[in-house]
Amino acid sequence: MIHVMASSVLPASVSSVWDLVRDFGALGKWLPGVKTCVIEGDEAGDQVGAIRRLEMGDVGVIRERLLALSDVDHAVTFSIIESALPIGNYRSTISLLPITDGDRTFIQWRGQFEAPVEHAASMEARMPAEIYQPAFDRLAEILVSLETQS
Repeated sequence: MIHVMASSVLPASVSSVWDLVRDFGALGKWLPGVKTCVIEGDEAGDQVGAIRRLEMGDVGVIRERLLALSDVDHAVTFSIIESALPIGNYRSTISLLPITDGDRTFIQWRGQFEAPVEHAASMEARMPAEIYQPAFDRLAEILVSLETQS
């Protein structure tokens, strides 16, 4: 099993960041490279078991299932159930913690998955550098924009 992680500090309160992150169907608003993101069926974007369908510019369609969502812990856990990526048994958690000095948020995205030997190193490098960190950067841009509009 390969374990990956990225973290960052965002310039907003946990509640402001959580408003963006908790909706499982809204990933397309803050993950670069997403062409479309929709919840399949009639399920809500915060309902455990919901499946989102992402169309990504570079890897095609990815389907993910919401496994857990905690408004108390500010954490969302999901798995990939279909993907053209050379990985299997993918599961990840995005969690938020308050930084009281300056009313900022510590965000962490942890993932674990299996990959064929020939793809393991590239996927281990890709997840934090090309997916998780760009998502954090986009969230920071959105939060700064929202702050300047207030």
